[in-house]
Amino acid sequence: MTDTHRVPGADFDTRLAAYCVVVRDGRILLALWDMRRAAPEFAPRWTLPGGGVDLGESIEDGAVREVAEETGFEVRLTRLLGVDSGHIPPELRLSEPARPLQTVAVTYAAEIVGGELAHEVDGTTSEAAWFALEDVARLERTTRVDQAISLFHGAPTKGST
Repeated sequence: MTDTHRVPGADFDTRLAAYCVVVRDGRILLALWDMRRAAPEFAPRWTLPGGGVDLGESIEDGAVREVAEETGFEVRLTRLLGVDSGHIPPELRLSEPARPLQTVAVTYAAEIVGGELAHEVDGTTSEAAWFALEDVARLERTTRVDQAISLFHGAPTKGST
């Protein structure tokens, strides 16, 4: 593994994240991304349950853990939907240090195998809820939601964060 901080001109952070599309009875499970504790002007918006994979954790285990933390549900991954990458410039980062961020996001389809709806406490999401797929277009949401729904239904998309 290359230490990017020792390579001239490569002063940036990388974030590996895993997300899940959970659809049941025509409804999708979403989490409210809410960073107002770190940035009071932040406008919360709905996103897929998921987030950063811990060092040493498998991507699959990270996806399952993140869904449980943000929604209360235990899930089983059913298929890989896609992998995309993106770039967040330093001035758009919500946390320190203010360096560029390269993102890598892995998205899975998943099904619920246990648990019950619960909201994350002291995390980056503040609420979890089910929405009819036809109502998603009316929500304040991340682009990741629309991309993932397209992937879930088998439509090709152009990757971005």
